[in-house]
Amino acid sequence: MTAIFKNTFIVTTVLIVVFIFSGIYKDISREELEIKYATGASQFLNLSDGTRIHYRDEGESDHPVILFLHGFNGSLFNFEKLIPLLKEEFRLVSLDLPGFGLTGAIPSNDYSNESFMKTVNSVIDHLKISKFSIAGNSMGGGVAWRYALSYPNKIESIILLSSSGIYTKEQRESLEENNRDTPWVWKLMRSKVVNSFLSYYTPKFFATQGLKTSVFDENLASKELAYQFHELTLLKGSRKAILSMFSNRKGDNYGADALRSITSPLLVIHGEEDNIIPYSSSFIFQDNIKDVELKIYPNVGHLPMYEAPEKVAEDIKQFYFELF
Repeated sequence: MTAIFKNTFIVTTVLIVVFIFSGIYKDISREELEIKYATGASQFLNLSDGTRIHYRDEGESDHPVILFLHGFNGSLFNFEKLIPLLKEEFRLVSLDLPGFGLTGAIPSNDYSNESFMKTVNSVIDHLKISKFSIAGNSMGGGVAWRYALSYPNKIESIILLSSSGIYTKEQRESLEENNRDTPWVWKLMRSKVVNSFLSYYTPKFFATQGLKTSVFDENLASKELAYQFHELTLLKGSRKAILSMFSNRKGDNYGADALRSITSPLLVIHGEEDNIIPYSSSFIFQDNIKDVELKIYPNVGHLPMYEAPEKVAEDIKQFYFELF
């Protein structure tokens, strides 16, 4: 019996060691990842402080402009299914926010909403764009409506895709209840105890599990897309930047009344099966902004532009061209 216990202990220990070491990855150099992923319309804007912003500028330069902002741990690649469906009617600018994608860590280590908005300004100023529509998914949606509040004269319209917002007391309670469906990987990242360990331990199943939770149809959670998320996270400095956001990224003091200052027309799209941000949170935009069109998509999760790109493209075109 003792021998059986001893052998079981040895086998279990070996499996645990193999499991841990199989998830430890070294940083990948910027050069290597840019060769692999900076394809097609990818360009880079080098700022004086050493920041290197990855962006794409697609479509005809004389068409109305839409700028796209991705969500947490995402990248401009999240819009690759949607962009081709809008290129004939719009000029489409997408970028990787600091800490993510091929932009990665920035010298200032500032990953606040203010820093993200400054990044938007750097890109649009570089491209000499004075007026545009701003679209954002999840965290990027939160940046989008905050940008519209800070720079109303630059914004034609706002498009929110399963966006973060401002929560009422009831919605916060619902969000906390819904928290059990949050990817457990994200929950781990909030723990200071494991934070430093996760700077090195980043197994591929973290990305796979997170993607499966984000979409309604798990068949859309392909290994190729999950592994792209995984590799981009390994860009030198990105893991520490992303992990720092869980402890250092501060909220703001916006209340629902702040939304009433938004005067730009707003299209809100949200997946009814969103496990990350419940679709009910989007009602606050409808309740507090005068010119709002709200669409709730059945059988769609947290990534409408990836899960239902044709429908999103159709709704964006109809929304914009009915206005202008």
